[in-house]
Amino acid sequence: MLAYYNQWANGRLYAAAGQIAPEALAEDRGAFFGSLLGTLNHLLVTDRLWMSRLDGESPRGTRLDEVLHHDFDDLHAARLVQDGRLVEYVYGLSEKRLAESLNYATSSGAPHSQPLHHVLAHLFNHQTHHRGQAHHLVGLALGRDKTPVLDLLAYQRSTAPVSGAVSGPISPPRLRPDDAEASAVEPPPTGHVVTDAYAEAADGAGEVRSTKQVPAPDSLGG
Repeated sequence: MLAYYNQWANGRLYAAAGQIAPEALAEDRGAFFGSLLGTLNHLLVTDRLWMSRLDGESPRGTRLDEVLHHDFDDLHAARLVQDGRLVEYVYGLSEKRLAESLNYATSSGAPHSQPLHHVLAHLFNHQTHHRGQAHHLVGLALGRDKTPVLDLLAYQRSTAPVSGAVSGPISPPRLRPDDAEASAVEPPPTGHVVTDAYAEAADGAGEVRSTKQVPAPDSLGG
């Protein structure tokens, strides 16, 4: 589920950020990576770095503040590709592989070994951490009313199984049995069925706030 949530949240965030003028995107607002553009680039840099490690490679010398794309449209296109790759990777894993170790080296060359599910948990948590910073910068630029809600509960409550059920979260693809061929993995859903034109926003405690409507995921490119 977290791979799909990650893709959904990034889609909404980028749809909102696309409304901001290029000079404002690149303006240093005192965030950890300076600007909104810098923050979004950092997430792409680190996702690519971890994706390389998941594929068995450990690049050296990666700069975490590298700006891969100065043009927002190019950055957005790269983000879409990266999120798609992550969804495909996660839903191609077996339970056995998730429990096994991933051996990798840091950017400085220090060797590490951790359970794969720990690494994936870090990857998604890191996304949420810096996406929150980016979300704040979007709010400063556009105002609160134009800043999308990214709560996990909002995602769960605003999507339904692709089969056409009227409520409930997306049913993720099943992990393939450990003895199954890679081609036997159940493919991920290709789209979401939104229950209503507007999804309800939830606060941190899980309570629905009826005073604010959240555009449904597809309306913001999620």
